[in-house]
Amino acid sequence: MKKTSLFDVRSIVGALLSLYGLILLLTSFATSDADKAKADGINANLWMGLLLLVVGVLMIVWALTRPIIVDEEQLEADKRAVEEAAGRRMDDEGGAGGVG
Repeated sequence: MKKTSLFDVRSIVGALLSLYGLILLLTSFATSDADKAKADGINANLWMGLLLLVVGVLMIVWALTRPIIVDEEQLEADKRAVEEAAGRRMDDEGGAGGVG
């Protein structure tokens, strides 16, 4: 059994959400009163930045605590089965370049 987590989608999505959340959080400190007035006095950048940061961190924690586990023996057995099926199909069709 092998753990694979480097290219897990949860890690990539979590990193992107965290990055966007951090950017929004930093820009929230430069939000003008006019921009806050447009959002009924709420600093939307602050709250959305915090939300994205929390969700991004949760995705990364989820990916780290529950990694994808690949059964290499089963993977090799599946590869052999596919290769055998492809070989039988080629034999049934009359070879690689056969015209039917």
